[in-house]
Amino acid sequence: MNTSKKLKIVMFSETYIPQVNGVATSIHLFRKYLEHRGHDVYVIAPVAPESDDRVLLIDGITFPTERQHKLPIPSNRMINDFIYEIKPDVIHSHAPFTLGFAALRVQKKFGIPHVHTYHTLLVEYRHYIPKPITPPKDAVEEFSAWFCNQVDHVISPTSEIKTELQKYGVERPITVLPTGIDTESFEKPDKFDIRKKHEIPPDHKILLFVGRLAKEKNLGFILEIFKELHKKFQKIKLIIVGDGPMKPKIEEYIADEEAGKNIILTGYIKRDNLIEYYKQSDLFVFASVTETQGLVVLESLAAGTPVVAVAKKGIKDVLMDGQGALLINDVDKYEFLKKVEKLLKDEDLLNNLSVIGKEYVKNYWSMEIMTERLEKLYLSLEKTAVSSKSFNLSIFTNMIDRFSKIGEKIFKVEEE
Repeated sequence: MNTSKKLKIVMFSETYIPQVNGVATSIHLFRKYLEHRGHDVYVIAPVAPESDDRVLLIDGITFPTERQHKLPIPSNRMINDFIYEIKPDVIHSHAPFTLGFAALRVQKKFGIPHVHTYHTLLVEYRHYIPKPITPPKDAVEEFSAWFCNQVDHVISPTSEIKTELQKYGVERPITVLPTGIDTESFEKPDKFDIRKKHEIPPDHKILLFVGRLAKEKNLGFILEIFKELHKKFQKIKLIIVGDGPMKPKIEEYIADEEAGKNIILTGYIKRDNLIEYYKQSDLFVFASVTETQGLVVLESLAAGTPVVAVAKKGIKDVLMDGQGALLINDVDKYEFLKKVEKLLKDEDLLNNLSVIGKEYVKNYWSMEIMTERLEKLYLSLEKTAVSSKSFNLSIFTNMIDRFSKIGEKIFKVEEE
């Protein structure tokens, strides 16, 4: 591709704003900054902001337990017409599911270079497929490798994920490219006062968690930590921002436990309003050990709010101990409590980490830096040959067959 040309890019995703999650945020930010650099970016997704004529909205099946999510059922004809009209230089898929397969079809039919970002370690999310049809770990790894080997270039948000993919058998080129942080959005004047909104006294410290309310976020650990903190610090609040399958359990905890009266569960919050929670909280607490990247911890630092977190998976790759964050190596209740208590008692240290964290994000994790790298990757790709037949479905078909045969030899019934 000619480096002087303006690119037309089509992104395929199972999620997009206004949904609140890391993948939706990543796509939205890269789109925003690519457009700042003069490129045209389009999105194919099952959700979209109002009045966005650059998003092709795909209908789908709403998940009964999580109404905000849809399983998109793509129409080949609709997508083909869209591609004929746009004539993209590159397509970029963000999940190896229904729209990921739609992207593979477009890649083969039109000969368009295809980049895929492997956002999520799928082996960590098998528990969402109910027993007894929970797929074996090796089958998920096999599928991940198969999909990545169909595309032209793979993006991994962290070096650890890149290593995992190579272990699975991915042979395509893999570039480590995290999602950057939109630092400008954290420098605007406050829109409202979260203390006033939630009736929080000015002398209370605010701890914040932002994320999907789900098993893999280790929220039970955070609630245990807060229960202990509440015994020592009466003037303390925990704000939990997000929604998900654990919401009923958290609501039950709030109703039954003494510490629950100091916990605020907000549900989903729009992006512009979420920034105020980051900026006006005193400390961000995070104990997930399955993050691909963990954008929320970097966003907290960008807002000037220090972080206490467990240094596992993507968190280990994006945070440095002392650079706005205090980290523990394992899920250790005593060590986590010690870090949080240290910051609650030492105002000077808290303020110092606030300043250091903001600089750390600007210097190493800004969207400007990451978008320039993504643009160079796009420009390095060459147009691929148009396939005369459909892409190889043999491995995928074989796995579907495996998943459909319920039996001890095919599916592993995992212990909790």
